[in-house]
Amino acid sequence: MSKKTTSKKPEKTAAAKSDTKAAKAPREKAPKEADLMTFAFRMPKTESAALHKAAGPGGASRVMRSLAGAFVTGDRAVFESIVKEAREARQ
Repeated sequence: MSKKTTSKKPEKTAAAKSDTKAAKAPREKAPKEADLMTFAFRMPKTESAALHKAAGPGGASRVMRSLAGAFVTGDRAVFESIVKEAREARQ
């Protein structure tokens, strides 16, 4: 049997550790809204890129929520306004 040699790293003391890293304040979590849930689905990258382009920066989730709401309530006017905005964004 052969013995493996291991090199020991010098252990840092608690004082040395606190000197190297600044203390961070604990991050507060945003309160969860009890009535919300996550809904996810897969789509091709090309469609995803087109959705983000048509919806504008940070607007894809808003558009999808609006579309889902219009679908559920049968609100054709909202659906058509979203489609109209997308057409204008593509031009």
